[in-house]
Amino acid sequence: MIKEKESNMIRRLTAAFMTLLLVISCAKDLKMTPQTVKETPIQVELEIVTREDWGWVPLTDSIPTHEIKYITIHHGGEDFAEDKDVIQYLRGLQSWSQSEKHWIDNPYHYMIDLKGNIYEARPIQYPGDTNTDYDVRGHALICVVGNYENQILSAGQFEQLARLTAYLADKYSVEPEFIKGHKDYTETLCPGKDLYSYLADGSLLKRVAAIRH
Repeated sequence: MIKEKESNMIRRLTAAFMTLLLVISCAKDLKMTPQTVKETPIQVELEIVTREDWGWVPLTDSIPTHEIKYITIHHGGEDFAEDKDVIQYLRGLQSWSQSEKHWIDNPYHYMIDLKGNIYEARPIQYPGDTNTDYDVRGHALICVVGNYENQILSAGQFEQLARLTAYLADKYSVEPEFIKGHKDYTETLCPGKDLYSYLADGSLLKRVAAIRH
């Protein structure tokens, strides 16, 4: 009877020892196995005034669609007063573009006003338009209202331009070398010397990179 008890105790001790060895072995394996961390892309949050909100007129015509590969910065090219009604300006630009230029819509995909508000314009699946001779297919066109040969870009406009650019770069996988100004593609003053200076000195791309990462 005593021998049987001793035998049972030995079996239990042996089982406990084997279990302890298994736990230690698993713990070592866990320490040696590198953890795979999946980075979640940063979603740039933007407040955008939609086409419906500013009274955009739905299109009655269309053109072949395109895939975005570039982001190109423009300015409006005309002095813009602080008290000018942006909504009326957008509506007038759409009407002028269709009736006078015979374009399907406002030439740009997004517009930024003097306060840094961002507005949807032409649906981005359609290439924009320009009075110059560069091929706009594949370009997401951002226009900052005003004439930056004369006017000065505000800190708020700069930040919103950087955030919108970062958003589009993330969404369409646009590399930094394809974020440029209108004048990089053709003979023009657009987007104006003050606005273009942020592209020329790299500060816009630096801020875009910081927002994306």
